[in-house]
Amino acid sequence: MTAGETASTAGMKTSDHDGVVVAVISGELDMISVDGIGTALFDQVDKRPAGLVVELAVDFMGSSALSMLLELNARSQREGVELVIVAAQAAAVRPMMASALSQVLPLAQSVDEAVKLVREERESSEKPG
Repeated sequence: MTAGETASTAGMKTSDHDGVVVAVISGELDMISVDGIGTALFDQVDKRPAGLVVELAVDFMGSSALSMLLELNARSQREGVELVIVAAQAAAVRPMMASALSQVLPLAQSVDEAVKLVREERESSEKPG
């Protein structure tokens, strides 16, 4: 690392949309920052909200972030928490497309669309069938 470079950092801000937690991830989601962000997201799932929307507003996303998202998806399914990932920026879309995770993870183009998807999924799973 040169004097002009800084260590990678990622941040997460959460908000509540009538029971659906929206977590916006920013910065660089790499092997240095992914553990902290992953722990914070797993903590959200453990609280069992109506749903969790993760917006990847990142400048960079490495393979460790993809692994964390897969683990988050599995944990959400086990806990009965609807999860939708918002990946609209190229830094998030490219690695998800290249790894074919875009075919595995529930994706949306915007937070509004994701919250709507979570609510629709909750409603359909709560109806007697």
